Amino acid sequence: MKNEQYELARLISGYLRNELQPEEEARLMQMLEKDARKRKILDYYKQTAPAQERLNYMNSLNVDAAWDKVQRGYDNRVAKKNNGFLKYVAVLAVIAGTAILCFVFNQKAGKVIAPLAANKYQQDVAPGGDVAVLVLSNGKKVSLDSGQIALAEKDGTRLSGNQGEVVYANNETNIETEVLYNTLVVPRAGTYKIQLADGTNVWLNAMSELRFPVKFGAKERKVELSGEAYFEVAKNENAPFKVLTSNQEIEVKGTHFNVNSYADENFSRTTLLEGSVKVSNPAAPGKSWLLNPGEQAETNQKSGQTAIGRANMKEAIAWKNGYFLFNDEKLESIMAKVARWYDVEVVYEGKLEEQSFLGQIERSKKISALLKLLELSGNVHFKISGRRIVVMP
Repeated sequence: MKNEQYELARLISGYLRNELQPEEEARLMQMLEKDARKRKILDYYKQTAPAQERLNYMNSLNVDAAWDKVQRGYDNRVAKKNNGFLKYVAVLAVIAGTAILCFVFNQKAGKVIAPLAANKYQQDVAPGGDVAVLVLSNGKKVSLDSGQIALAEKDGTRLSGNQGEVVYANNETNIETEVLYNTLVVPRAGTYKIQLADGTNVWLNAMSELRFPVKFGAKERKVELSGEAYFEVAKNENAPFKVLTSNQEIEVKGTHFNVNSYADENFSRTTLLEGSVKVSNPAAPGKSWLLNPGEQAETNQKSGQTAIGRANMKEAIAWKNGYFLFNDEKLESIMAKVARWYDVEVVYEGKLEEQSFLGQIERSKKISALLKLLELSGNVHFKISGRRIVVMP
């Protein structure tokens, strides 16, 4: 049976989303009337609750999992420190527009104890932005973060765009014997959008590269990816679109999907949002998997084994929509994303407890905001030293 702390968290969460039934709202009001400390929780979140669209976005988080994890973590810490505090934890999956927050109440003083100081970080790091380098077929490198561009390849393909996006266009009908390739390189602390000559739109995340023909052939459209990208493929029944990564080949004719294939991660993941895709492993010819919307193909980069399962689609494309979204995610995985987006070095000091995090924060925030979020939701602390982030117990 869920205890009273969980019930309070669930009811306040529903109240902020305007989702409570009349009897549930009556139960919440009854609980608040009996305990002024509980009223403080609701008053706090009524002042900081985000707009409805942000609340809807946070619905993808698992409130039950959040409660279980936070309760276990605080139980362990209270037992170790024997500090005499009465733990009163409210876990809300939709609060303050950022994350699940955990508050501990001092039984004697009746005060909210927040584990963070107001201005703890004296240094800070700005987030990434629209930064990329385009490598042309002749090897020339063009910076795409300096404003408007207008270029042409030797086959007549025109390249144009402003900061944040480059567009390819080729209306020539002549058959070109030589296939010309360009490569879009997005560094650490970068992101960029490209529209290929067939009308396909691709968003690239930090530390990603896309190699592609400047003009596709009549029978096949093939690109190569390292890192992460979100594809909205232009439909062409006569010319399948293929994405090659280090251990996956994704084939579609027109669909929306996300591919995450960083060399320093344990898995490559293809997540389908719309349409259908066929995923295969070049190391295992003859075997493939057909994905339906909402499914994900996950390939172990060491063993080559592929598993198909349901995906959290909001989590998969949160980066493309301008968010970090952590849903039961390990600290090491989170910090790998932090290192890529903020272009920082992450080092670990001391022995950290194994822990997972749930929460959301905009990628437009400075790094201190994200680190405060993680400190508030788990047993971890950080120090910023230039472009080095020290992770500590």
